[in-house]
Amino acid sequence: MIKMNAYRARRAFTLALTATLLASLPARAESAKDAKVNYDDPPQGVFVDDWMVVSLQDNKIGFAHSQIAREGDIIETTNLMSLVLRRAGQKVPITMLQTTRETLAGVPVSFTSQLDASAQTMEKLGRVENGRVTVRSDQFGMESKNEYDYPVGAVMSWGALRLQHDKGYETGTKYSVQIYEPTFSESSAVPVEMAVGEKEQIEIDGEKVDAIKTTQVMMGMTNITWIDGEGNVLRTQLPMMGMPMVMTRSTREQAMAEFQSPEFFMPTTIPSPRKIDRANTQQIEFVLSLKDDTVDLPKLPTTAMQTPSDEKPGSVHLTVKRLDHAALAKTPPTKYGKDMSEFLAPNALINSDDPAVQAMAKEAKGDATTPYAIADNLRRYVTDVIKEKNLTVGFASASEVCRNKEGDCSEHAVLLAALGRACGLPSQVVTGLVYVPIFGGDEDIFGFHMWTQFRIGDTWVDFDAAQRESDCNATHIALSVGSLEGAGLGQIALNLVNVIGNLKIDIVDMK
Repeated sequence: MIKMNAYRARRAFTLALTATLLASLPARAESAKDAKVNYDDPPQGVFVDDWMVVSLQDNKIGFAHSQIAREGDIIETTNLMSLVLRRAGQKVPITMLQTTRETLAGVPVSFTSQLDASAQTMEKLGRVENGRVTVRSDQFGMESKNEYDYPVGAVMSWGALRLQHDKGYETGTKYSVQIYEPTFSESSAVPVEMAVGEKEQIEIDGEKVDAIKTTQVMMGMTNITWIDGEGNVLRTQLPMMGMPMVMTRSTREQAMAEFQSPEFFMPTTIPSPRKIDRANTQQIEFVLSLKDDTVDLPKLPTTAMQTPSDEKPGSVHLTVKRLDHAALAKTPPTKYGKDMSEFLAPNALINSDDPAVQAMAKEAKGDATTPYAIADNLRRYVTDVIKEKNLTVGFASASEVCRNKEGDCSEHAVLLAALGRACGLPSQVVTGLVYVPIFGGDEDIFGFHMWTQFRIGDTWVDFDAAQRESDCNATHIALSVGSLEGAGLGQIALNLVNVIGNLKIDIVDMK
């Protein structure tokens, strides 16, 4: 179990890092360096070609490249991010490529989004027409299609840039903007609060540069961006694991230069104030608090296992207790209503309509007939079938895990959720924390983790395939739960951004 536990914390860092990098894309200006762009009539062809170095605590981890081009009356914006993490000596590359096509006025037309964080690239293609957005994804030759109402008033890359230009860069300027970013949600917009601050000087490549400090607050996460008088980005700083992640304007040569990717996983662990007997402890009362109270603690969900109380801006009291699985095992087969439809439907990550996933589900289910027996059989199957704990996997869909049978807690969680849906059992995934006795030579710590919940009767019940638990122990702390409908990695990990490297756990009582 020691190796398994180490993998989980490193995976959480990958998720949170991906979320933070993606969060920086829609909120930052993307004008050409040292050039003034006519936003009403930009030139034909490429008129923006920007490069940035991406660093974490002064260590380079990759680069970003932005281009904006005009073709007739269509503006195409391309954002590429490439980074490399190092986990236990192994390189983990993550590449994100996004394109948007919009009218000169900033009206969305189409978009693509590619995320390569595993063996199989996840790709989305979208089109906006007549107030509707259609999103297609393709994995292993199988295409899925979803349609939603396009969020009223939401903008994408060029529309956001035009709005920034129209509002101007005078100190004290404040406004709100709704960003449509399919990496976070296919069906809704992300609200961003923009504010223009004071003028100051920053240092780039050893030279002092005049800049304007701006802030963007997005779903509780604050990004700081320094721009010049034309809105050209000079530097962006984002929170990550209690350390600043910085994207700095550079030349192509600087951005593409070779680098030695650093190790970043130990800061994700959280010391436990006490040893915990996971097998026999039935209930634990925690107090979770943030070391840095300038950011918000995510609102923790109430689940069958956990009850938050005494919630304050930077802390929460949390009671977590084991469930009565003997009683749950007696739950008869249930006919689920429309309120469970999104927890039964396939999506890009929990793609339960894949014939290979469905065949695996039939095998894993065996002769079980009751909801609990089905869930237990599926959990045991996933625990055993994923044998290869591959550190190079960033995040994979159920289809990929079904075929490759490798990965870590996130792969266990999405595959188990998909098998459940294929068997008619509503499922969702949980992102949170779990106690481990030993990690990387340290004892008694909490690591970030992902597991699954199944709907047994009228109760969401936790099942943890990575930890070999159908009856989950009372150290499972849920930070977020969801069906992953219309979601991407950014939305999965967003609640971790302000928490990783910034959380303190106290234990009030155990019994």
